[in-house]
Amino acid sequence: MRVAVVDDHPIIRSGVRLLIESEPDFEWVGEAASVEQAMDLLLATRPDAVVLDLWLGGNDGIEMVKSLRPLAPETALLCYTMNDAAIFGERAIRAGAAGYLSKKEPLEELLVALKTVCQGHRYISGKLLNTLLDGLTGKRPPEGHETLTDRELQVLRLLGQGMANPEIAGQLGLSVKTVNTHRENIKRKLGIRNAADLVRHAVLMAEKWGFES
Repeated sequence: MRVAVVDDHPIIRSGVRLLIESEPDFEWVGEAASVEQAMDLLLATRPDAVVLDLWLGGNDGIEMVKSLRPLAPETALLCYTMNDAAIFGERAIRAGAAGYLSKKEPLEELLVALKTVCQGHRYISGKLLNTLLDGLTGKRPPEGHETLTDRELQVLRLLGQGMANPEIAGQLGLSVKTVNTHRENIKRKLGIRNAADLVRHAVLMAEKWGFES
């Protein structure tokens, strides 16, 4: 099973490489540290699976999965991230990821996840599976950031990176009025009172989720 890794942290790339090279069932085929490098890597090596950090240099991880998916449809994208599964896990799977695994899990679990996705199955961590099932059964209704749409989450991310409304509009191909509407929806859903509090909250979330880099 031919595997590559895409992560902007050298320590993570080295750790995953050592793990892959220690397993006779796997073959290491390369690594990348940016979205552009990831595209080149997928086209050049066509691996069976890619261990993919969900956020590279502050880029939108969900949109990244969507853009990588058609480049190598035969390659399984396994998201390997520190981000909250309740907020990002289902979004990543919907975007085309074959699996979602927290970096907090033991490295051995990464091997299990890789074998699963390389065999054509989906891998979902126990925590994310419970979250999805609770949502389907109504046991745990969505709350907080989970209630945001993908677009609203994008606006929140860009606010946290210090962008003003016109910059966000240009980045996402929207009108400034539409960006304002998304901001109002975010405030309403998160119980935020005013624009200043929204920006402060966005900056805190950018730091927590790794959007600020």
